[in-house]
Amino acid sequence: MPEPRREESDDPEASADEALSGDALDLDGLRARGDVSGLLALARAYRSGGAPGGRDMARCFEAYRVAAELGSADAEYAVALFCMTGGVVAQDLKEGAARLRAAADKGSVPAKVYVGNLYELGIHYKADPEKADVWYRNAARGAGIDASPGSAEYAEALAELGCARYVLALVESGAVDGDDRARLLQRARAHGYGLRMKDANAGDRPTFLDSLQRADESLQRADEDASPASAHDPGRPERQRATTTPDTKAARAAAGAQAGRGDAKGAGPSQASIGLAAFGYALLFAVAGVGAGYAATLGARELVARGAELPVLGARTELVFPIVLGLVGVLPAWLVYRLGAVLKALVVGAFFGAIGWVAWGTGQATLHALRPVQAIAFGLAGFLAALLALGLTGGTKQRPARRARERPPLG
Repeated sequence: MPEPRREESDDPEASADEALSGDALDLDGLRARGDVSGLLALARAYRSGGAPGGRDMARCFEAYRVAAELGSADAEYAVALFCMTGGVVAQDLKEGAARLRAAADKGSVPAKVYVGNLYELGIHYKADPEKADVWYRNAARGAGIDASPGSAEYAEALAELGCARYVLALVESGAVDGDDRARLLQRARAHGYGLRMKDANAGDRPTFLDSLQRADESLQRADEDASPASAHDPGRPERQRATTTPDTKAARAAAGAQAGRGDAKGAGPSQASIGLAAFGYALLFAVAGVGAGYAATLGARELVARGAELPVLGARTELVFPIVLGLVGVLPAWLVYRLGAVLKALVVGAFFGAIGWVAWGTGQATLHALRPVQAIAFGLAGFLAALLALGLTGGTKQRPARRARERPPLG
């Protein structure tokens, strides 16, 4: 099995044999000098017990934290692992995930693999195989994997990095056994598979994470787990485990029948119902705009009749109605429709308004005694019709539930 080029990562779970003394133990001095290499060496010494006083994971964490502040990708990844697993510090998946992304931005391949696994397994983030795939490809580039995506060599190399999707594929295919199988499962555990999150909606639905767990348990039952190191620190409390509901391609294949019988009550509203609801609001805004415009026009005429002038408009009371209609009946459409949809509807409304203006001038379609009023009525009707059509085809701000398309940094 090919071994991809791997970054040297300062994983707080790994082992190291370094003994330090003197200035090398001065955390504040190393911070002041910006000595990242010294801080990493100090962290490894506290981790392995090479520092005076023996193993001290709290001081190890502090050394990594300071090195991360100075820009070290390895240290940022190590701090992320402390946050994800808990023990030395309180478990904080939100902070851990943010640290993982920061480490990935700085070029840490293990961090990219870990984030990909979080999406693949549905841990902390909502399961999203497409996002996971973007992170896996990112990790492959960072690790210098030259094999073509989709090839057996590519899958083996990604599994060696700890990418859970490819680990499961190899394990289930029977392509690996014994020590290789144990090693790959250990790498998956070290890159996020070891985390289990509560999910009240999980039920008994088969999941990708369950498949990994079954593969792991079968290995333990056969007493073939030859992993050289545990994914847990001695003395660290076991993390609580519960099922999750990742929605990966492998999971969908196993749960297709049950998913097809899903409770309709759990489904979100359709685009049609959302579009009709948005149009209802737009119609209310329009009616309110017409009423407010009519009342404002009457008031403006009364003021002008008494010798007063309107601000900006002077004695041009005919402009009051369209202005108020626009402010009260048209602009609020932005509250429920996307900007592009509102702009398109305004263009359609202007076109229909022009039709109403021209039709009045022909004398063959005079629907109102006043030409401007007829043009406004045509324009408003066109605007509302366009909003209805656009809302039914996805122009509303509220959308049916679906996965967000997030593109992680390609570093």
